Amino acid sequence: MSAALLWIYFPFGVGLFLMLFPDNKKFTRIFGLVVTALLSLIALRIPVNSMIVINRSSLIFTATSRIMGRTITITRADQTIVAFFYAFTFLWIFGSMFAWIYRYFIPISLMCTALMVAVISVQPFIYGIFLVMISCLLLVPMLRNIQRQNENVILRFLLYQLLGMVCLAISGQLTGTLDINPQDSYLLKRTVILIFIGLSLWLAVFPFFSWIALLMEKSCPFVSGFAVSLLQFSSLFILLQFLNDHIWLRTYQPFFYALRLAGIMMLVTGAVLAVFQTDLQRMMAFIITSENGASILLIGLNSHESINTFLTGLFIHALVWLIWATSVKFIGSDYELSLESLRGLAYKHPVVCTALLLSHFTVSGMPLLAGFELRMSLFSSCFARSGVLGWIACTASAVLIFSGLRLMFIFLSPAQTGAAAPDFADERTRYDIYMRRALLTVLMILLVLISIFPSMMEVFISGIRSQYALIFG
Repeated sequence: MSAALLWIYFPFGVGLFLMLFPDNKKFTRIFGLVVTALLSLIALRIPVNSMIVINRSSLIFTATSRIMGRTITITRADQTIVAFFYAFTFLWIFGSMFAWIYRYFIPISLMCTALMVAVISVQPFIYGIFLVMISCLLLVPMLRNIQRQNENVILRFLLYQLLGMVCLAISGQLTGTLDINPQDSYLLKRTVILIFIGLSLWLAVFPFFSWIALLMEKSCPFVSGFAVSLLQFSSLFILLQFLNDHIWLRTYQPFFYALRLAGIMMLVTGAVLAVFQTDLQRMMAFIITSENGASILLIGLNSHESINTFLTGLFIHALVWLIWATSVKFIGSDYELSLESLRGLAYKHPVVCTALLLSHFTVSGMPLLAGFELRMSLFSSCFARSGVLGWIACTASAVLIFSGLRLMFIFLSPAQTGAAAPDFADERTRYDIYMRRALLTVLMILLVLISIFPSMMEVFISGIRSQYALIFG
């Protein structure tokens, strides 16, 4: 049995199978949870290229398989990333148990996750870029919202993803020539520019960030949160794959300078724009933009400390975005998500407000939370490179904390005369309310435990670090 059969073909087929039962939500959720949990655990515990003995029978667990003339290879070093993607999907499926979402969410999320695993394992690597575009097309039915009439927003989203795919596909073809003749400076500059533009379109680098705010504003917060998070993580892994596979790219210092410049611009613009937002979903979009900027900045700093910080941040951000998206979904089921309409919410729904504020302050780097150590490491790496860069990063983080304080004051301020805090009219029973509060409480406890015991993520971080050791070796 090949690893691709287990971690790509099987979950993709399960997703297709579950699409036959869209109205049986309990069955699809349980099936999705079991499949993602098993695939994540197997990726962590059973190495590829090993023999599995069952009673008197044995099975060779091979790393490589071929399909349509392409090679798919999942090595032992890749298994940690595979486990990360399926653990990520497990958490979102678990969160969907208590939210009213698109009925095909679980099948499509399984298929998209399988495609993301194929992205990091297909050879030649250039074909993985097309798989990302296929994932975007699969996400379209979930993102479409008839009530908000967001067809134009989805078209803009697909346009940016398509343009990014074209740039990366062309650059991927050019990398083969550069591997043979890396001294061709004319071709080198143009290839690097195409890679940078393609990733900028996918990661919403300034000035290509309009699509992410519109998409999250006009779509279901839970679905858009999953879609944007999954695509952003895959884009960052594609960037790491480019750097790991091509020595001429990771030794080309202007590229890292461009990453630092793009990262600091995203960090600042995202933080500033988050302060002036009047819609909760748009605020989330710009916070994601700011954090993507921090991730790109850490990669651009080109040091062991920065890559460790970047990898640690991936797991914290995956949990934070789930908490934020789940909380916003609970609030916005029947109510507008403008900040003015949420005045006094903390008095009626303290758990939801606490979850929102905890997730916001975590990514902002508030002391005593999981993101504080990451911010300190980011500041240290920035100051080691440039004092100006370090002070800009500190200022952007302070602005993010200020936006969180503003949100807290809105939740704590009394509601306007004649207006009442939302009462979640869509929730049919007290049982639903209690279960949603229990879910957010469990996720918040998990986030706090990560801040107290950061070694919980070491098994993931060490595995991914070994996979991309060439980047900073």
